[in-house]
Amino acid sequence: MSILLPLYIYPWAGAWDPLYSAATAHPNLNFSVIVNPCNGPCANGLPEQAYRDEMPKLKNYHNIRTLGYVATNYTNKPIDSVIQDIYTYANWTATMNDPRVAVDGIFFDEVPGTYDWHYRDYLNLAKDAVKRSSGLGQQFIVHNPGTIPNINWNYLEIADVTVVFEDTYMNFLDAPKFNALKTLSADTRFPKSKLAVMLHTVPNIPDDLLDWTTKQIKEMADWSFLSSVQTKNEWWHSFSPIFAKFTGAVERNR
Repeated sequence: MSILLPLYIYPWAGAWDPLYSAATAHPNLNFSVIVNPCNGPCANGLPEQAYRDEMPKLKNYHNIRTLGYVATNYTNKPIDSVIQDIYTYANWTATMNDPRVAVDGIFFDEVPGTYDWHYRDYLNLAKDAVKRSSGLGQQFIVHNPGTIPNINWNYLEIADVTVVFEDTYMNFLDAPKFNALKTLSADTRFPKSKLAVMLHTVPNIPDDLLDWTTKQIKEMADWSFLSSVQTKNEWWHSFSPIFAKFTGAVERNR
């Protein structure tokens, strides 16, 4: 199991140190880290200096892959704007004259959860833009609808990984959702390597329950992230107190 980490944290001095510590402590654990300097790549193509100073440090760790954040606004964002964001990330190395700021793919947020052929065409155009962008390294694609997809009608084949659940810890324990996630890979016939689960508002649970939670997610998906932050819309904007324990639990249950 690998970690999909939304690094929506402004890179003040030392702010990303918990990630560096985790990557060092768990060299066999893979982190796919989503960088998001301006709710996207920034209009002028250049993130603030703090990002330009900090992002190269991510390349010091062989087990960290970086992804650029692009929101589709549930396909309401014009596809030309989405493609421009993709190309902006792809050009970061040239724009900043530093190969260490290159990202390895794109994390598409606000992807539709319901099926529509118009949505499929839109997402395929975005995918094609990533796959023809040599500046994106591995050209890795993650979709985030954050909802459990329909078993028969979905977009799971378009992305390398899809976040099939982004919600509170308590909603994760809701029996119908929990059971649907348990059988989702078998029901859709897509491997767990294409599925991710992200939980926030995790209460103060004992270590053995955190281990149990990690084991349950492992049976559902190969990608995960947990945060105990409870403030609405701030779930991914800081490293929560359980981050180190969570990475340790993932390592133990890989």
